Amino acid sequence: MLQTLSNDLAAAVAAIAPHLLAHVTRRGVSTLFAVDAHHAIGSAHALRHLGRIEVQGQPTDAEVIGVARGLDLAVVRVDAELSPVRWAALPGVGSLVLPMAAGPRATLGLVSQVGGAWRTHHGDTVTAWLEVDGALPPGFSGGPLVAADGAVIGMNTRRLTRGGTTLPAATLEPLIAALLARGSVEPAYLGIGGAAATLTPAQRDVAGQDEALLVVAVEPGSPADGVLTVGDIVLGVQGAVVRGVPSLRAVLDGLAPGSTATIAVLAGGGREEREVTLGVRS
Repeated sequence: MLQTLSNDLAAAVAAIAPHLLAHVTRRGVSTLFAVDAHHAIGSAHALRHLGRIEVQGQPTDAEVIGVARGLDLAVVRVDAELSPVRWAALPGVGSLVLPMAAGPRATLGLVSQVGGAWRTHHGDTVTAWLEVDGALPPGFSGGPLVAADGAVIGMNTRRLTRGGTTLPAATLEPLIAALLARGSVEPAYLGIGGAAATLTPAQRDVAGQDEALLVVAVEPGSPADGVLTVGDIVLGVQGAVVRGVPSLRAVLDGLAPGSTATIAVLAGGGREEREVTLGVRS
């Protein structure tokens, strides 16, 4: 029985090895792993100064195209054909797992905790996270956490907690998509203070909705400065209806900083559309 388990774990390590990339610098070797044919992910802190990227021991041209520093995640575009990993479902507490690094290197652990939504000490929010018993050895940050069947549960990082944390696929995939699309996971910034407003019957006739957002403050120098004024009623942004602060935040979360958005406003008894170039909160 133990021999069978040993053979299965060795097979899982062998299966993951082709998906691993090495990042070589004067300080040592860190790890990335492939998520599609030309992109890999790794730890943002290790990739802050890009060294040499190796695929199966062969150097290749690469560039960092997206970084979420608060989550220690970076996406790298690689000028080579990569073999993407197969994502695993979230495991249960007590599951045997293999933290892995380039080499390949592997260590054995147990899932000791599965957590839900969490706000990191950097202020970023993740939808789920894992804790594995034992600290991650040097070089393992950015590498995958591998299930016994060879599928990848998530990415390990030593930067979010003292002993190390794993960001699972459910957390990583939308972050990776955002980084591929716009290079950042920072939400777009408008720069207004608002409050939910229930529209009068006359306003409803013009707006076509019952609730909206009353502008109660405009931050000087913000993207909204000169576009919106106190007393304006925001009806929607980029075609999405706004009914209060939470819905405005939800819309801005899906827009890229630097992009131009159309804001539907109720002002002076009429409906207007105004253009604004969104920013990033400094």
